[in-house]
Amino acid sequence: MDDKKKLHILSVALDVYFKYGYKRVSMNEIAEAAGISRAGLYLYFNNKEEVFNATILHYGDTLIAKIMDELSSKKTPEDKIIFALEVWSINNFDQSLNSPEVKEMTDSSLSFAQEALDASYNKLEVVLTSILKSRSQSAGNPNSLSPETLAHLLTSALRGFKIVAKNSSELRQMIQDLLRIILIA
Repeated sequence: MDDKKKLHILSVALDVYFKYGYKRVSMNEIAEAAGISRAGLYLYFNNKEEVFNATILHYGDTLIAKIMDELSSKKTPEDKIIFALEVWSINNFDQSLNSPEVKEMTDSSLSFAQEALDASYNKLEVVLTSILKSRSQSAGNPNSLSPETLAHLLTSALRGFKIVAKNSSELRQMIQDLLRIILIA
């Protein structure tokens, strides 16, 4: 299998899902958008759910790559964490709130792609853990929570914040407030 072709399929599938939502997309539409036959698409994926799961993983990997590319330009661990969460969730949050297709896709990911979603968030946790480790080495507080635990708390809270926040400004403020609490501990 051609990895470049598979990545191309996943990139266009993401656009198709964002445009139409999960339920209305068919394998034909994904194949057409990718410029291949439906039979050709089935060489890479068995069904729409499999494409959707792979698309979520690919999107998460794309966000992680963007975070890693620019992370070194941020000075403090706090700046690095805020930047990572901006890229991961805040930048496109208002658009997702105003798009019924994105909302339906998000809801579908909880039904059809929980493992892929969890795997993507685990990759974010790895990034946050490495940032928090650099901070904890300089902070030296033996009673504080481990960087892994703090990263897990951040990503778990972020998932909940995305459900209750009314806009990206509120989401950003919730994250900053939680980060203040975590970094004081």
